[in-house]
Amino acid sequence: MNHIFISHARADSEIALQFYNDLRNAGHEPRIDLTELRLGDDAISFMNEGIADAKVVIILYSKHTPDATWQKSEIAGALWHEAEQKGARCIVVRLDETELLPLLGKKAYCTLEPDGRNYQEVLEQICRDLMPPKTASSVWVDAFQPGSHNPFRRVRAEFFDDVPNLLAKAFAPPDEWKMSALEEMKPCFLEGPRGTGKSMLLAALRARNLASRKGREAIGSLFGFYLKLSRGAVCNAGVFTAQTADTLPLPMEEMVQIADAFSQEMLLCLLESLFSEIRFCVKEKHLTCDTHSECALAAGVYKRVRGLVAPTQMGFDGLLEELADLHRELANFTRRRFIYREVVPVPVAVLDIDTLKDILRFIKQTLPSLCNCLFAVLLDEYENLLPFQQRVANGLVKLAAPDFTVKVAKKLGADEVSGTTTGQELQEIHDYNRVPLVYDVEVPRQLRQYGDLLKGISERLLANAGRPGCNVEDLLPRASESEVDRGDLLEEVAKLHRLSVGELESLPPDQRNEKITYYSEAAIYRVLYGRRGRQKDKAFSGFDDITFLSSGVIRYFMEILGVAYHLQHVESVPSNVPVRLAPEIQTQAVHIVSQHYLTTLSRNVEVYGERLKYYVLELGDCIRHKLLHHTSEPEAARLTIEDPENLGATRFLEMQKVISIGVREGVFQTREGRPAFKPKHLSDPQPVEMSICRIYAPVLQISPRHRWRTSLTCDELLDLWEARTRAKTKRSLLRKLVKPAGTVTPVKPPQNLDFEDVGR
Repeated sequence: MNHIFISHARADSEIALQFYNDLRNAGHEPRIDLTELRLGDDAISFMNEGIADAKVVIILYSKHTPDATWQKSEIAGALWHEAEQKGARCIVVRLDETELLPLLGKKAYCTLEPDGRNYQEVLEQICRDLMPPKTASSVWVDAFQPGSHNPFRRVRAEFFDDVPNLLAKAFAPPDEWKMSALEEMKPCFLEGPRGTGKSMLLAALRARNLASRKGREAIGSLFGFYLKLSRGAVCNAGVFTAQTADTLPLPMEEMVQIADAFSQEMLLCLLESLFSEIRFCVKEKHLTCDTHSECALAAGVYKRVRGLVAPTQMGFDGLLEELADLHRELANFTRRRFIYREVVPVPVAVLDIDTLKDILRFIKQTLPSLCNCLFAVLLDEYENLLPFQQRVANGLVKLAAPDFTVKVAKKLGADEVSGTTTGQELQEIHDYNRVPLVYDVEVPRQLRQYGDLLKGISERLLANAGRPGCNVEDLLPRASESEVDRGDLLEEVAKLHRLSVGELESLPPDQRNEKITYYSEAAIYRVLYGRRGRQKDKAFSGFDDITFLSSGVIRYFMEILGVAYHLQHVESVPSNVPVRLAPEIQTQAVHIVSQHYLTTLSRNVEVYGERLKYYVLELGDCIRHKLLHHTSEPEAARLTIEDPENLGATRFLEMQKVISIGVREGVFQTREGRPAFKPKHLSDPQPVEMSICRIYAPVLQISPRHRWRTSLTCDELLDLWEARTRAKTKRSLLRKLVKPAGTVTPVKPPQNLDFEDVGR
């Protein structure tokens, strides 16, 4: 994604606007006066800011340009900025055969034919030139190719399928409190946004993985069996969305039938998972079970499910085949009855929680090694369930004790219901514990715990790759040199303290160092991205830097390591050669991962992904402007809502939904740890703070440190979201956010400026 400034003469407004719309549709961020300037706005400030912030300036040159005073000023400024300040690259598009200005003569250019026949060709050429040789997402894909020698390629739980025991070995327990909540009888909900290790942690509790980590004796204490509730895992009965006021509810009798069909199918899925786990553990000798016990167990379960005598010598394989056949029958019944509205007989299975409990007790009687174990149902991706399906799962949580427990993983911020199919409410603390998996890296204790977790995972993955004893701090060395000139740094620090450089350097060493430390981070950003023009990317290197930047999300840290390893070691590295990821490679990897996550929001988030991406960009631009221009509180990436009492108003419902989706997908993080902006009850306190996740800081060119707050109103957040008010609101916010507290804005006299009379 590129910031693009389009320079044009007034008479060429139509073709300029066409380029603007097509470049925006191609995923870029163009700026043009036609969409932003209103009567009374400061045109010179718009041109200065547009050229300074742009990565590319597109000059639409025509017969009207020589007489267009403002466009000639833009061209002169853009050429000087490119040559003297290493600023935006200028691209010339000739709209006719008018002779170019001498300074533009050396520029390679393209020409639009008079009838516009080659417009699409010119547009595609510009887009190709704007794209880097290889996009961030393509580098990301290459880094995590299956079967590569990259030890950090396994960043998701499903990537461990070929080596299931490695998951348990690599994923160290997060901390004592979280692990005790997982291994006790009381059910719990693991909550976190994308990439916080929910699935990894849940899958690590599977019997096969637990035995790999703790040894064979672990089977006697906890036996977990896993079910991923992904879309398509169970038959959808045709109820695709939650019922709302504008849809006709289904008859109660039919909803009960649909819920019961789903309940039986989910219990069948759990039985298939349970006996698949038992079969695996017996095969790997984690569990002792002779042929007689296997046949007796399979026959007993078959009778309880089918109500029939089992075929002779049925073992685990035969039982799983029968369960699969019954699963198909039930799915076929659901489709034909509720989707195609056929009258079909109900399958013979009558499964409920009591049947599951009876089967678990029978397993303990038949297999002595499991007689004292705690069975754990592991449900992943709870957020994919429809409301009536969540009630079925909630009933399982409510009624599990004392025969088994339920551990549920769900995305933070996902919609949830508290009802059950029994009519009772599922109550937090009384029925289950909520276990948040987000670490607040600004809290020292949580940062230490998170760092220990990352070290454990990284070093175990390295050991599995044939590098035992490799230290993660040695793997990620810090840069030894400062990324900016000390003189430039002191100049910016002095400005922030309202001192001259001489006054700053004349201070006693302790005071001088304290003042430099206080504003050094902001000063570095101002040198790199401020008035001197962008020189190079902000550097991030060392274990502490990358840990903090990953913002408590395990996947972000592992992906940065994976991309850095891929960039530095294209070929396999001999085991006797130490692995050290150079600081400049770490920086490159950080920016690739950051850009990858921003650009893939469009396809990773349904419905709102594209608009959410632009929302993050607009918020990022506002925070960046404050970082570069505020006189006392530059690092202000914490967004505080000034009027949280208005959040419940109807007009803000869509905005609340978008922010909740952002929290769920890890785009936003809330200080209170609430799963969403909308509280469960009206009496709950409304959350008033959120921040853009730090992984987006590099691509947005903002600091990942959230030292100060940026206050916004509900109206400003909403108007920045709406397309028709976005540009005006952003201009207003840019002015508001750099004014020191208590500043009174003077009333400007009206300006009767008619752009039709300006030589554009």
